[in-house]
Amino acid sequence: MVTPILERILKERVTGLVGADLELVEAEIRRELGSPVALIQEMGGYIAGAGGKRLRPILLLLSARLAGYRGPRSVRLACVVELLHTATLIHDDVVDQAPLRRGRPSANAQWGDDASVLVGDHLYSKSFAMLVRDNDRAVMETLARSTVSMTEAEVFQLELKRSGVTTEADYVRVITQKTASFISACCGIGGLLGGLPAAQVDALTRYGLDIGVAFQISDDSLDFVANQDRFGKAIGADLREGKRTLPLIAMLERATAAEATRIKSLLKRPTLDAEEVEEIRRCVVDHAGVEYALARAHEYAQAAKADLAAFAPSEERDTLTLIADFVVDRDR
Repeated sequence: MVTPILERILKERVTGLVGADLELVEAEIRRELGSPVALIQEMGGYIAGAGGKRLRPILLLLSARLAGYRGPRSVRLACVVELLHTATLIHDDVVDQAPLRRGRPSANAQWGDDASVLVGDHLYSKSFAMLVRDNDRAVMETLARSTVSMTEAEVFQLELKRSGVTTEADYVRVITQKTASFISACCGIGGLLGGLPAAQVDALTRYGLDIGVAFQISDDSLDFVANQDRFGKAIGADLREGKRTLPLIAMLERATAAEATRIKSLLKRPTLDAEEVEEIRRCVVDHAGVEYALARAHEYAQAAKADLAAFAPSEERDTLTLIADFVVDRDR
């Protein structure tokens, strides 16, 4: 678990290094969410007010600083990736019929699926319009590859959900293409901004990929054990949405034949009631599914730290190392 001291140190370092840029990113996001269409304005204000960790902008800004870049493009591109990320979250919530996002009613719960899909599309359009204005082919190609990877992973995940069978390899493929590829793109863009040699851009890209996998495994583990008020979504939400995450996959490998048969029969149901969700959750906890998943997350976090060996010691490198610890050991 992240100690309060480590969390405070990380926050202080991020604030000291890129705090001023993050404030500019927030202002840019508010400007880009402005619209003469009242519903876009209303939903945009609601989405911006939800805040969030801003992990992707932070990683882009820190990677750019590590690469030696100190110009305005990092702020603009940090805004781009946050708008893209927000669009994917809105669409994910529609697909999953999620009632909550960051502890508040999701956009689809507030305004309906139709408005949410359209506003998500609008945010995609906004972000790519900003990319065109930035006019850097390498950056555009990096984000384009990532968005293609994410959408492909979404469809593959839907296939897995319909089949009812997900292996650990399937799971890792989904989160690598979906979450990690985008985080990797954010870090790689930072390297591109600094004009780093290809080997160091690749190292930052690998760091982002490893961080992304570690982050998503940790996030999925929280679904079984987190404090709901701090986590910002209903515990067991992934189960209700039909997602087969690593703690669940690990439990099914460790459970008795009778337990596995019972759990698999529950997972085939179109909906689960609260008692059934708790039964599955308890089985995952009893068979150390969360511990297994977090151990795998730590392996990826350690790999991310090793990726940073391509760079000389610096405050930026130290902060990126701390982030590797933070994403797997967040307060539950």
